[in-house]
Amino acid sequence: MASNTNGAFDPLLHDGQPAQGRSSLDTQSTAPSTRAASRTDSNVDLEAAAAETLAPAESTPTRFRRVRAGTEPALKKLVILLVVPAIVLLILFFFISSVSSAPSRDSSPIVAPTGISYASGFNMKQSWGSLSPYYDSGKQWAGIAENAGKGYYGLPHDQCRFKQVHVLHRHAERYPTGGAFEKLNTFANKIYSMTEKPAEELSWISSFNLTLGTELLLASGVATEFTSGSIFWETHGRLLYNATEKGQMFWHPSLNVYPNGTARHTPVLRTTDQSRIHTSARAWAAGFFGVYSGEDNSPIDNDELYKLVVMQEATLINNTLASYYSCPNSNSKKYTIGSRIYREWVEIYLADASARLNKLLPTANLTPMDCFSAQAMCAFETAAYGYSRFCELFTEKEWYGYEYREALEFWGDSSLGSAVGAAEGVGWLMELLGRLEKRLLTDPYASINVTITGNEETFPLDQPFYMDMTHDSVIIAILTALGIPFGTLPSDSMLQPRLFVSSRLTPFGARLYVELIDCPEFSETQVRLKLNGRVLPLTGVGNCPTTEDGFCPESVFIEALRTATAKVDYDNACFGIPKGWEDAPEYMRAA
Repeated sequence: MASNTNGAFDPLLHDGQPAQGRSSLDTQSTAPSTRAASRTDSNVDLEAAAAETLAPAESTPTRFRRVRAGTEPALKKLVILLVVPAIVLLILFFFISSVSSAPSRDSSPIVAPTGISYASGFNMKQSWGSLSPYYDSGKQWAGIAENAGKGYYGLPHDQCRFKQVHVLHRHAERYPTGGAFEKLNTFANKIYSMTEKPAEELSWISSFNLTLGTELLLASGVATEFTSGSIFWETHGRLLYNATEKGQMFWHPSLNVYPNGTARHTPVLRTTDQSRIHTSARAWAAGFFGVYSGEDNSPIDNDELYKLVVMQEATLINNTLASYYSCPNSNSKKYTIGSRIYREWVEIYLADASARLNKLLPTANLTPMDCFSAQAMCAFETAAYGYSRFCELFTEKEWYGYEYREALEFWGDSSLGSAVGAAEGVGWLMELLGRLEKRLLTDPYASINVTITGNEETFPLDQPFYMDMTHDSVIIAILTALGIPFGTLPSDSMLQPRLFVSSRLTPFGARLYVELIDCPEFSETQVRLKLNGRVLPLTGVGNCPTTEDGFCPESVFIEALRTATAKVDYDNACFGIPKGWEDAPEYMRAA
């Protein structure tokens, strides 16, 4: 069984572990002999002890003695006095044991352990899918060397330099969306409506109140974004702007010059007008530009540091950072199956949890979907308040099931399970291609807003770095359009190993770096993609070679972008009948 650095199961394939194909949800079955051994702390070999007990004693001469007359009745009395009470005590013992083992309302059914921590070292926060806090620990993607992207500024050696970096960033921790809040509220109302007291171990739930808000970025999200911007300055910005050679610890406008000393334009960042996206971009920029550095000569006026282009999120308005608004079929259940297939999976992986919790919460009548809402409550309350008692209610494998639920929803709505997944991501790839080729975009195709991309004031072509703040589903769609081989996810069992693990793809504060790197041993600039600190393998992306460092020559990568963007029939996917959709498997086409 594959494991990450903290010992938890890793559903990704690394070094041939585990075996290919589907498996049931119960990935931790234990052989009967192992279970038996676990019931005792003794190091005695139980089978050997049993064999020794049953083995015949060594043969010895048997001697008989004549029993004195009158002693036999006394012996019988003694036997009766000893044996009868023993039998009575044994009967009482079995009776009491059977009564105490009978389930009561105040005892949980026999299940795998629930709680905040697990003996295996499993970290539930890394199984919350898109609600997971940002993390970049764990193994590299399959095919990538463990040391790739590590070391000196993440470069192969100190003679290499970043030529340019494109950052696609997700907002960080937030309150639930309106739709998610409705599900949480349905669950909360069932708790409020209970007519019987809960079992003792869940007595705390009687005082539960749903106090979460909706949609907005949280304080923890601001911290995540600020930290991300600060780290990007340390790992990339200092090299991109030669800050160390110029004696600057933090960003300063004097660094923003061409090699000949001519001033560059103010750096342009992009975001949308949705509050959590806009606030995330501001927080990231504050970290990168060292707004709170304390340096006497550092400006704190944002307008002196950067220009923020704010793109509108509205129906039929082109916006590559919220591309589903300009793609009508994105809202059609006919062409997006995520919500349907994840519900099918919820009924499977939370069936036991529903039975268990209904026993402890009489009259709550919780369905598997309600239990899913309780899991989501755990993640949202942890993001907002740092802790949630709902996290205590589920087993390790139920959290793996939750992660897979997230994968099914994103795969079915924004990736290969959707007719519009690649279409929602192709516009940003076209913008990336335009930046790499240093040309403006003037065709309002694939969610591209030419008012922005047709003007160097809002779409500069020569910045050392770019930063676009967006949503989780857009990042998934872009990776899908690029050609990352996510494969097919079934909804009746958990596919493992798999590449599509939401908590590794789009946790809160997710970040995709498209790095252009120059090294003396290469005759051409190399392109490398890093997703949440892990180098992405580019096998299958055009003619990019299969390498352990993830490098692809820039000219080959540009050609791969041209090929990938040409494959997407945006107009049919978003406004007509998606090409080939009628030939798709029936379970994908069902409305």
